[in-house]
Amino acid sequence: MSATLTLGSVMSTSGDAVAGATPAPELAAELPTLSEAQLKAAADRDAQTQVTVRRRRERLSAIVQSVVPGLVGIILFLLLWQGVSQIVTNFPGPLKVWESAVKLFSDPFYRKGPNDQGIGWNILASLQRVALGFGLAAMVGIPAGFMIGRFVTLDRMTSPIISILRPVSPLAWLPIGLMVFKAANPAAIWVIFICSIWPMIINTATGVQRIPQDYLNVARVLNLSEWKVFTKIFSPPCCPTC
Repeated sequence: MSATLTLGSVMSTSGDAVAGATPAPELAAELPTLSEAQLKAAADRDAQTQVTVRRRRERLSAIVQSVVPGLVGIILFLLLWQGVSQIVTNFPGPLKVWESAVKLFSDPFYRKGPNDQGIGWNILASLQRVALGFGLAAMVGIPAGFMIGRFVTLDRMTSPIISILRPVSPLAWLPIGLMVFKAANPAAIWVIFICSIWPMIINTATGVQRIPQDYLNVARVLNLSEWKVFTKIFSPPCCPTC
């Protein structure tokens, strides 16, 4: 009898232990949910890490492809330049040119006379010539382009002249400027002027001719003056093309 009780108590104790070891239904339902969420978060982190690494590699590859060929070309050019300077006498190499450039730009605004000035003064004088020539070309070319684009008869009259003079080389205009102005500075301004005026005339006239005819019909109905037509209809769309 005692043995039976002992065996039953042992079985009940082991059954309680097994029952205690078995997780509750709520815990068993929660554990897979947490593990799936963790796995999903880890997978998302891994995917983001891979995307970031791939983007960095693509960016680095693009930088290398755009920079390295240029550097290789510069190095080969310098080596070729140095080789030619070693063969040809009185031909400066890269190092000698670099030293001369450093000396030239170290004091760009010195002035020791009218013919001995720093490169800074020469650059300012060149910019002044460009500004004067380009400004004069704009003052003449833009109004002329408006007139040529506005009136068909004027366009037909000036088209052969522009077609003949526009392809002329700037070097061909320089002797004419020297002959007329008898000085180098006005001749340089003349060359800049005559080379800049043709694109301004052509672009402005083309912009005026591309304006829809409906706008001009409305202006004719409203009896607008030519000044109003130029300022209100032609000028706004044509300014970017001048």
